[in-house]
Amino acid sequence: MFKITCFAPIDPSQLEGALRGIHFQKVKNGFEWKLDSTTFRIEPFQNQPRDSMKAYRIYFDGSIEGCCYLFDLSMGAFGGIITGIEYLLEDPSMKYEDWLKDLRKKSSYKMVDPRGLFSKDNCVVVVVQNTVTIQLRSKKNQKLKMVDCLKKVDLIREELMPDKYDLFSLSNSEIEIA
Repeated sequence: MFKITCFAPIDPSQLEGALRGIHFQKVKNGFEWKLDSTTFRIEPFQNQPRDSMKAYRIYFDGSIEGCCYLFDLSMGAFGGIITGIEYLLEDPSMKYEDWLKDLRKKSSYKMVDPRGLFSKDNCVVVVVQNTVTIQLRSKKNQKLKMVDCLKKVDLIREELMPDKYDLFSLSNSEIEIA
């Protein structure tokens, strides 16, 4: 699941009214848009900064294009600025030691700390317990370009845990008996 940190010049109470018009539902910690198995959730930070920009965390588990569309529709309309993107990678078959061994074998990953901190292409890869977090943070006083950064994080995710397709197998419904 992607986790995006952004700032926007709109108070959470005002955001609720604006998001209601585009079918977001109010949930315990924020606002949520769901369709089938896709979720886009916006959660305001508990302790908000005192200046005009308010902090939000966005969780998304669908396609990058869908994420960008929903972000533009919701937070982008208010001039939302993205400062961080993360992806939490979990694989029940991989343990902490397996992740470390796998990352050490890959020459494109630079070890920052032997306890589980690596870097690649301005992204930080952190191994904690049996999960891997891929993080991309903006430099001070700069914002991230959402599409490019999501693709960069997703490329590392794909490299660490590729989607598996079996091109040569047919499901039972596709086999036709003549």
